[in-house]
Amino acid sequence: MAKLLYFALGFLLIVSVALDLSPVNAQRRCTEILDPNNCVPDDCKNECIQKHNGNGLCVGSSGTGQFACACTYDCNLDESNSLN
Repeated sequence: MAKLLYFALGFLLIVSVALDLSPVNAQRRCTEILDPNNCVPDDCKNECIQKHNGNGLCVGSSGTGQFACACTYDCNLDESNSLN
């Protein structure tokens, strides 16, 4: 009998927590290639921060053997900054 009571209380607790969770508004991520030919890691990072407040990384370009500067940033944040 006690097991049934604990099971029922546990089940109600889980259901009440699950129903109380609010949906998450996921933010879209965008990527822009800032320099397709010659990526210098520090320059890429700094330019991405200045331009989009994002994260700039050097990524390999397909087939060329060179590295491109790819800036990944929050699209919504960038759009709200352009409205000001």
